[in-house]
Amino acid sequence: MSLALDSHSNRSTASKKWDTELLAFIGALLGVALGCVYEINEAISHDMSEVEPFAQILAEITAVALASAVLFAAGSAIGNWHPASR
Repeated sequence: MSLALDSHSNRSTASKKWDTELLAFIGALLGVALGCVYEINEAISHDMSEVEPFAQILAEITAVALASAVLFAAGSAIGNWHPASR
């Protein structure tokens, strides 16, 4: 989240602009971490299915990482959205 000064006005306040790419990257990293923790928990509890374990693990971690990245990017887009009241 970068802080940019509004140079077009005489106000001393700063407008906040959320960095969408950085937040999507952070969301993906968090998703990978959560996916890995979930898979470790599943491996410890011996709850493995009949499907190829590597493919299943990779697909689940990828899905969680993508979903988390989209969630963080959407939050950033909502945070950057300003009503057209200017």
